Amino acid sequence: MYIDYSAIGQRIKKIRKQKNLTQEKLAESLEVSTVYISQVENGKTKLNLEMLIRIASLLNTDPGYFITGVSYSSKDYLKSDIAQFLQDFSLEQRQLIIDIAKLINKYK
Repeated sequence: MYIDYSAIGQRIKKIRKQKNLTQEKLAESLEVSTVYISQVENGKTKLNLEMLIRIASLLNTDPGYFITGVSYSSKDYLKSDIAQFLQDFSLEQRQLIIDIAKLINKYK
């Protein structure tokens, strides 16, 4: 199984910045070096599951988001997947999918 540590690192960096945390502050909270955080964020070092969970906890983020890039706690997590999926269809096929979805919604 391939694990994209670079993508994980970029997601950690993105959330860290959104929370207005510096690498230094995150490193201090995790009791690791700033160099380690930098290497994680740049995908140059592998982090274990325990560290991933600790980072997620400190950043108040679902650890699964760092791995998949999808936040399942958000009610809109499928929107981008659906939009990407629909791009492969013609206009007529998209309309048919919408009509089917409307029928399903009508009988729920």
